[in-house]
Amino acid sequence: MSTSFRDGFSGKSDSQAEGLSLRKFLSEGVFVGTEDILVTRCAHRAQDCQPGDVFIPHHSAASDQHDQVDEAVRRGAVAVVAERLLPVSIPQCLVDDTREVYGRVCQALVGQPSQRMLTIGVVGTCGKTTTALFVAAMLKRLGGAVAYYTSLGASDSTACDRTATRPPATRKLARWMERAELAGSPAAIIELTPSMLQQQVTAGVEFDVLILTGMRSSQLRGSSSQAGFGELMRRLGENLKPHGMLLYNADDASAAQWAEASGLDCVNYGLDAAQHVQGKRLGRSGGQQQLLTTTGNLLMPMTLKIPGDHVARAAMAAVAVAWMFDFSIPDAVAGIEALDTIPGRMQRLSSAIEVPVHIDAAETPDRVAVALHALRQHQLGPTTVVMDLGCKLDPQWRQRLGEVLDKGADRVVLSSSDLSADMAQSLAMDVLGGFRSPGRVQVIADRSAAIRWAIDHTEVGSILLAGCGVKSWTDRDGIPGTDESIAKQALARKNSRVPIPVLSIFPPSAAAPYFSH
Repeated sequence: MSTSFRDGFSGKSDSQAEGLSLRKFLSEGVFVGTEDILVTRCAHRAQDCQPGDVFIPHHSAASDQHDQVDEAVRRGAVAVVAERLLPVSIPQCLVDDTREVYGRVCQALVGQPSQRMLTIGVVGTCGKTTTALFVAAMLKRLGGAVAYYTSLGASDSTACDRTATRPPATRKLARWMERAELAGSPAAIIELTPSMLQQQVTAGVEFDVLILTGMRSSQLRGSSSQAGFGELMRRLGENLKPHGMLLYNADDASAAQWAEASGLDCVNYGLDAAQHVQGKRLGRSGGQQQLLTTTGNLLMPMTLKIPGDHVARAAMAAVAVAWMFDFSIPDAVAGIEALDTIPGRMQRLSSAIEVPVHIDAAETPDRVAVALHALRQHQLGPTTVVMDLGCKLDPQWRQRLGEVLDKGADRVVLSSSDLSADMAQSLAMDVLGGFRSPGRVQVIADRSAAIRWAIDHTEVGSILLAGCGVKSWTDRDGIPGTDESIAKQALARKNSRVPIPVLSIFPPSAAAPYFSH
């Protein structure tokens, strides 16, 4: 497959500006009280309705906006698209799934920009953010401007919003894509979370590529299951363009098995089991890693400044995207190498020289194990882990987290950034149940104090600040902070201390060898 970045774009048509005809747009809809409904604006919550809106009620396990239709009418809704006939006098259109229809309508009202941009979705149970940012760095090197939406922020290719760290809602995603197209971005990269798939936030978005980073059942939260995630993936695959392809991590057995059975056109990447785009480990030193990438008959060396096989696989996904679209592999590799740090993803602090300090958002046992494995690979010495015990740590993971830390860390400090001291102590006791050697564990509930203690008391090896990433919190004194800011302050204070000289107060116990009697 080959394509190129476009030079321009076409905006919304005149008919779309006048209103979207649901009769033409929803062939499956059943209309009640009208022959057609024209949509110029829509809302999925009754309290958001304005005069002239079409109400498309959202529903979830917790609530059903169908029950709020009277409020929507009171606020000025002129029609409703629903899953069941409602007792109102305004025109209705009955459909099977209002969440899907709402997504499709939102994308149509902004002119369906995904049809005119190279649109890439990154989905999976781990590694989505790192993969999306490597792909963005690669495409930026090739095309000059790229829009992306990840858990670390969003950019429409001209302006970056660091506060956009939560998964976007349906309308917000549509408006972001519209801004990206108006800014002239040739490509859009979207990190897709399981919640976005469940709520069908991307309905109406047409993808050129879907990147599946992994399907680890141990990373699925709550009542989610691997089978359920596979069904979400199947439905997402229906959003691929006619030429669209699935790109999957061949080193993840579950992802490979699902991809091969999906019936989609596939390309794979990886370090060990890949058939199409593969990276061979050449060496690791000083937190950097060297790879030899193989794409067809082309061999290309690549140096990454971030440790870990999981990071290398994310970089290989970006190389695979370049190979799929016949982009220049040397330029693609140069773009990937230019991304030398990712906030909260095995991020190394430059001020930590003698004892390296890495910050990683790892909060589950599997992700902590991956981070510890990355540090061991680089032979950085004994590892001190400052682990954040947050309120999102599922009870089923607590003892397992202790087992992972007991096996992979030399010293552990358990802390919490969002719990009271009593709650943190209680949760720490659950985690300590997984330790065979609890004597290596310190429990310091205040995360700021825990980070300072670890930096002050670690003279050899490395330090891993795990569980928070870039998240900001407020310490026990009411002062806001992050892992990075607190660690930098502690390092600056430690580096500024004047070393105490070693004084020889007493004479040597034996005569010097050059003395003679």
